Amino acid sequence: MAAIVPVQFGVSMSLTVIAVAVGDIARDLNTGTGAASWTVTGAILASAVSTSLGGKFGDIYGHRRAFLAAAVMLVVVTPLSGLAWSIESLIGFRVAAGVANGVATAAGTAMVLLAFPISTRSRAIGWYQSALSGAPAIGLIVGGQIVEQFGWRWVFAFFGVIAVVGLVTSATVVRPMGGGLEVSIDYWGGLTLSAGVALVLVGLTLLGNDGVGASVSIVLMAGGVVLLAAFARIEQRVPEPIISMDYLRKRNFSIPIWVVTLANFSFMGGLVITPFLFTERLGWGLGAATLLLAVRPITFSSCAFAGGYIHPRLGARMTPVVGSSLLAVGMVFFALSAWQASLGWTVAGLFVVAIGHGIQLPSLTTTASDAVEPEDYGVASGMRGTLTQVGVTTGMQTMVIVIGTDITGTSLANSYLLGAGAAVLAVALSLAISPRSV
Repeated sequence: MAAIVPVQFGVSMSLTVIAVAVGDIARDLNTGTGAASWTVTGAILASAVSTSLGGKFGDIYGHRRAFLAAAVMLVVVTPLSGLAWSIESLIGFRVAAGVANGVATAAGTAMVLLAFPISTRSRAIGWYQSALSGAPAIGLIVGGQIVEQFGWRWVFAFFGVIAVVGLVTSATVVRPMGGGLEVSIDYWGGLTLSAGVALVLVGLTLLGNDGVGASVSIVLMAGGVVLLAAFARIEQRVPEPIISMDYLRKRNFSIPIWVVTLANFSFMGGLVITPFLFTERLGWGLGAATLLLAVRPITFSSCAFAGGYIHPRLGARMTPVVGSSLLAVGMVFFALSAWQASLGWTVAGLFVVAIGHGIQLPSLTTTASDAVEPEDYGVASGMRGTLTQVGVTTGMQTMVIVIGTDITGTSLANSYLLGAGAAVLAVALSLAISPRSV
């Protein structure tokens, strides 16, 4: 596990830093912030689209091979990002990094699942997710200083070194895992899945953009839904589908994935709008707010580690019930802060949502993985990653739209209550999970 974490750790940190440096990138490459923001959006979309197919490649050709291929790609495109000569080239390199991240995520998760027996698997997933979830906070703190002192291009030199270390370590330590499925790749299924997810996420990303009409976003999302329906139809007919539809009928596979999707809607949507709570309601500067916001991923990381030990004790059902309930309560705390301009409610919200989401993620990952055969760990991890990203993007865009351009305490509170509603729905779904994780 220690060998594969640096690769994904570096990618997660670089994405966080680039989000902070969008303004500097726009000025340096003589473009607008709208175009520069696609250095982040493009990487996220590419990662979401590539996880399922990357997982399937790992199931067929071996997860170590898929992971190393992703690591090699990161070693190449990370320094090239620092040498980008135009906004188009930088977006292209970041999209390639997103693809590599998606493949590495699916392969890395599958290797962790294969390396540990069921009795200790939730603990291993807790360690793994704890390590990765701390990356955004470290990226903000360490990378932000690099951007401020040396410029955004040097960020990629720093993370390029991390990528090389990850590649060398993985190549020398990680043993071959998975692979050997004698099946062909369902290319039509892969095409409709990738295109469908991409259209839905692009439509969501553009929703609320002043330069794009709502009708365009709706058409893109509708087109994506049609392609995803075509994907489901194809998978039911082909002899060797990307993922068996039988898995989607298993409640301990499908329900945890939807719970994660709803929880990420709430958690990540709240993360995006909370800086507005600090600046518009509490009167804080963005720099000071960023430092306090780092409490959230640090707490989340610690609780993800603890969640791996909580899962065997509370069980596959009660762990996400407790976690999503805490997430809902934390979002209500944020709403109270928005109404009352209270720092106390804000700090309470930061801790409670991080604790709730942190303890439930290892449990949900373990439960969904235990419901599939080991030879399908890769594609199952990929499907979970794709739907997770749908939840992240939907939550961020929807909750930003709810607060509107004229940000008030009421508009912020309404947005947080929407996130609380998504968490409550996650609680209701969690109650349908079988108490046994097998």
